[in-house]
Amino acid sequence: MNNIIDFYEFQRHRKIKKFFRLVFTIGAISIFFVFAYVLIITDIHYPTEYPTYIEAKP
Repeated sequence: MNNIIDFYEFQRHRKIKKFFRLVFTIGAISIFFVFAYVLIITDIHYPTEYPTYIEAKP
């Protein structure tokens, strides 16, 4: 009977491990997409308060 309990516990740990691996993979992919999105948006809409060139002073 003790072997059956250990087997079920082993199965549960495997499922938890697979679940955490799935969560980690989805999290890493979503962080990558958010980072890429932020880079694209900041590249398209650069801050307007900074001039793109240095103005010559008289």
